[in-house]
Amino acid sequence: SPFEGGFRGMFIYSGNFYRHLIDTDGTMFKSITISLFLLSYLSFTACTTKVIVKADKTPLQQLQSDIDHLVKDSNLSNAHLGVWVAPLDNPKAIYAYNAHKIFVPASNMKLYTTAAALQNLGPDFRYRTAFYINGSLTDSTLHGDLIIKGAGDPTISGRFHDKDIFFDLKAWADSLRAKGIVKIDGNVIGDNSFFANDILGTGWEWDDESYYYAAQTSALAFNENCIDITAEGDSVAGNPARITINPRTDYVKIINRSTVTENDSVNTLEFSRERAKNTILIQGRFPKGAKAVEESITVENPALYLLTVFKQMLKEKGIEVTGKINVIFTKQPALYKNSNLAFMYESPKLADIIWEINKKSNNFYAEQLLKTMGALYRGKGSFKSGTDFIESYWESNGVADNELIMMDGSGLSRRNFISPASMAVLLRKMAVSNNFDVFFNSLPVSGVDGTLRHRMQGMRAAGRVHAKTGYVSNVRNLSGYVTDRKDRRYIFSILVNNYSVPTSYVNDLQDKICNLISEYGGD
Repeated sequence: SPFEGGFRGMFIYSGNFYRHLIDTDGTMFKSITISLFLLSYLSFTACTTKVIVKADKTPLQQLQSDIDHLVKDSNLSNAHLGVWVAPLDNPKAIYAYNAHKIFVPASNMKLYTTAAALQNLGPDFRYRTAFYINGSLTDSTLHGDLIIKGAGDPTISGRFHDKDIFFDLKAWADSLRAKGIVKIDGNVIGDNSFFANDILGTGWEWDDESYYYAAQTSALAFNENCIDITAEGDSVAGNPARITINPRTDYVKIINRSTVTENDSVNTLEFSRERAKNTILIQGRFPKGAKAVEESITVENPALYLLTVFKQMLKEKGIEVTGKINVIFTKQPALYKNSNLAFMYESPKLADIIWEINKKSNNFYAEQLLKTMGALYRGKGSFKSGTDFIESYWESNGVADNELIMMDGSGLSRRNFISPASMAVLLRKMAVSNNFDVFFNSLPVSGVDGTLRHRMQGMRAAGRVHAKTGYVSNVRNLSGYVTDRKDRRYIFSILVNNYSVPTSYVNDLQDKICNLISEYGGD
């Protein structure tokens, strides 16, 4: 010990005098000599002890220390937390914590889906919905069936058309009229077989099924497989809230058990759909002066929903349909044996679709894209085929097979797992890809847009972070790119699971880490 070293030094300095004291007494010192001994020791150590001056930390050491201080916050001691930070031009992390542990990713999973799609389908890929005529056309009448073959297009809605959810359907009707068709003496058949009938992802919670973020997948989709509901207060307390739906259709049944109350009451309005049915229940109290409430509720059998609304649109456009509407869910090659292609309808480019997925964190678009890759590259448009393809793609690019476990494309399932290190591989791969600009520009920007528009405002990091958020209850993640004060770019992944503090506390942690990197100069 250091104390022992002091004794030895003093014995050498004092020579035979202290050896004599030890030799004649055997117990080290007599009481009368203790004060003399200590005085000699203190005098000696005062003269010989070296003064050690602690060197200042380098900027990198300070950055690491500051991040470490945030990560090891005692308020997060019960949470599962992982971090990876590395310069874009160097694969070695400058900070790593639980880098190879696996975490529930929430919407960070969308990065694996969208990046794989860009790399394999390409940014110019478009969905094509095909319209076939099975029969003859005479005197403006189609004597036979109209067949609509779905390919999984998620964009048949108002997303790209100033919120006009009927834009695509009107274009379809106009195309039929342009072919000279004003009457269909037959059926309208929807071919939904491009996707398997596993309509919901593995591990999705049953009580999410009513809501837009858990919409059913389908090869033929309309309005993101939801119906939009608006509730407004009535001037008379005790009346039910005024309800409007878009589209106006009898495909769903609305049960309105809401009650308008006085303005000083609490809004408890709730929307839900009866499982496996298209019955929507609205209940709760709604203050009469409250702002209108909008909600999108999922539908059952969305392909049939599309055909129902399209038949109504055909009527409005002056095209009569004498037959029925019908959906087929399995491949029927004979259906097309005597059919002719009337026209193809294309979606926006994949680059625009991916922008929607990442900026807005659109679950439905992500799942449609996942099943599209399964159909095109594994021969089956199922969740399993899609996840198998994407996992295989990332494993071939350096992601450890036990650090990426996919159950869906959006991250809604809690049975998905990723690691910070696997996310780092993805971000670095995309940074050297020809598709990087499309990918990078699809990410929300701190304090500017998307799901990061309200975060990091007033910090140096504002506008310097392009990253994907991820949230389900008790899971909050953030992964992407951040630029430092010398305009050098870093990749980062901050994954936090199982926390008991408010989510805003975790947001603050992530924002502070991003801000530290943005202030770093790499000196």
